[in-house]
Amino acid sequence: MWFLKLLLFLFIAAVVMAVVVAWSFVRQVRNAAHRFQQQPDAPNQTKVNGNVIIDHRTPDEANKKIISDDEGEYVDFEE
Repeated sequence: MWFLKLLLFLFIAAVVMAVVVAWSFVRQVRNAAHRFQQQPDAPNQTKVNGNVIIDHRTPDEANKKIISDDEGEYVDFEE
């Protein structure tokens, strides 16, 4: 009789572990899906005064200097 009780206990423990593993897997998939849904569609999207500004430039183009070092205006400081 104790053998049947042991088998019943092991079966219940296995079912509980399977439910815990399945719930953990479902939760991880939901969290991953939620993270992907929160990302904006555009690579760089900013809101300014209610207007959406979308920058389609690559990071290299966005970081490119507009005015080179040899161009520009030099102002002599005077007190």
